Amino acid sequence: MATLVTPTERGLPDAAALERWSQGHTADTVFEGFCAQLSAGGIHIQRSLCAMRVLHPLYQGFGLVWRRGVDGVVEEIYSTANAATDVWERSTLKVMVDDGEPELRRRILGPEAGEEFPILENFRKEGATDYFGMICGFAIEAANEQRFGVVFTWTTDRDGGFSDIELDFLRATLPVLALTLRVAANRRFAQAVADAYLGHDAARRVLSGEIERGHVHTLSAVLIYCDLCGFTALSDRLDRRELVDLLNEYLTCMAEPVEARGGQVLKFMGDGMLGTFELPAEGGAAARAATSVDALAAAGEDLARISEFNIARRAANQPTMALNVALHLGEVAYGNVGSPTRLDFTVIGPAVNEVSRLESMCDPLERHLLLSEAFAAAIPEDGPALLPLGRHGLRSVREPVNLFTVENLPEP
Repeated sequence: MATLVTPTERGLPDAAALERWSQGHTADTVFEGFCAQLSAGGIHIQRSLCAMRVLHPLYQGFGLVWRRGVDGVVEEIYSTANAATDVWERSTLKVMVDDGEPELRRRILGPEAGEEFPILENFRKEGATDYFGMICGFAIEAANEQRFGVVFTWTTDRDGGFSDIELDFLRATLPVLALTLRVAANRRFAQAVADAYLGHDAARRVLSGEIERGHVHTLSAVLIYCDLCGFTALSDRLDRRELVDLLNEYLTCMAEPVEARGGQVLKFMGDGMLGTFELPAEGGAAARAATSVDALAAAGEDLARISEFNIARRAANQPTMALNVALHLGEVAYGNVGSPTRLDFTVIGPAVNEVSRLESMCDPLERHLLLSEAFAAAIPEDGPALLPLGRHGLRSVREPVNLFTVENLPEP
């Protein structure tokens, strides 16, 4: 990386140049460049960390580690699963994040340096002589935001450690860096949160500005509708926490195969799920066939995973639920629907109604997978063998329709 910041007459980087340079980049680029420029500008940095809490359904926090002489930064993800309480209790970060100390400075002079904070012994072995930590909070939610700002830690391996003037320089420049990193991280994790709640494609469209109420476009898609059998009865037997945990396990079995095959889970509806596999605008019948085969494979994997899950639960004498799945193909309106204050980015149209009616025929026909005639027509001749089930009337659908299934499916 080219040096953008040269030492000033005081032997320090040019703070204004650092601030100008750091705007408009991703968090990892900003932090890597800032650290490199600090080192090139006269502050002898050996290692640095920035860490912050993030809004994410799986993660508690996010961090970046920079080391002198190593290209790039290492990303760290913090969650309850990888947080060891005993390690946290004796960490330097706890002093700033939990105990409310805005700064922490420790000289690393010998093995005894690690007695208070074990991590300092690791730094000493790497040659560090001084440690400085600082938390930069934001005046958004009063005192809580001070704790939930950005934490920085810095080590140097220079004899004598950091000078007072260098620490004053860090105190002056880190708040701007913290704000820049927070904005960059927010952009990134906003996408992750939107993906989790809306689905990847819907999230991408919403964040790119497709948010006008009533704005929809027409697309052709395979629709997959899944519904668990016996959820209402089971909900009367299990306590709330056990029921939620169990439902999450079943929904995971349903969603992951769809996403792995290129589909999108649009929504969970209690114990049900609606997903789509968008049909390519180009590629003709071959592309439609490939997408339909993927959707059928995903439905089969849904049933297989539910079957394996239920076998394990029955072996443990635990209650189970079966799964019914329907696949249909048609045109849908895809976009923003709802009230002025509550919108849903979803699909609507006759095809959506038809796939739900199709699923409701699974129990009467004693089948766990039903396929519409429109979907079956898209499956190529050399594709999976389909079994015709005759013509049947669907509630709220004017004409009877031909239904199909696949033989030799795993029994949920």
